Amino acid sequence: MQPNPPQPGFPQHGQPTASGPQPWGQTARPKPRANAAAAMIAGILALLAAAMLVWFALYNVIVATEADGRPSGITVQNMVTGVISAMFLVIAAVFTLARRIPGAWTLFGLCAFSVVAFFVGAPLVWGTPFGTQVKWLFSFDDGDSTAMALTIILAVLTAISAAIAAGVKSYDTKN
Repeated sequence: MQPNPPQPGFPQHGQPTASGPQPWGQTARPKPRANAAAAMIAGILALLAAAMLVWFALYNVIVATEADGRPSGITVQNMVTGVISAMFLVIAAVFTLARRIPGAWTLFGLCAFSVVAFFVGAPLVWGTPFGTQVKWLFSFDDGDSTAMALTIILAVLTAISAAIAAGVKSYDTKN
């Protein structure tokens, strides 16, 4: 014999109500949150990576103004993508610091995408040989290559810690 299906308007005996306080003796289910320690580490590393991207963009602003007055296409692209990427990283870092699981996964995706874009995307777009791109990225000879190398290192570490933060869930009973 099957039990009667729930009727609209009144909760069945033993089932919590959709709104209002929980019945005596029952507690609300805790919400899954991103792991606190890993989320904090990922958020701080993402903010540092965003600072490196701003450094990269500012370096390109200085390079563009020292030239004959007209910035080249790659310099404008570097300035725009540096600032936009930093904004997206800061937004994802804030949601990760708030221990939101989708924010941590978004931060992971942004960092993984940026590392692939720096190694593979930029050489494909501009026709730069892969070896030349890697040599420039890790040469640490100019401010822009130093900023990009530090951004890549921080992005890899951020992606790892964001994946840990999102994958190892904590359950908060307070919120």
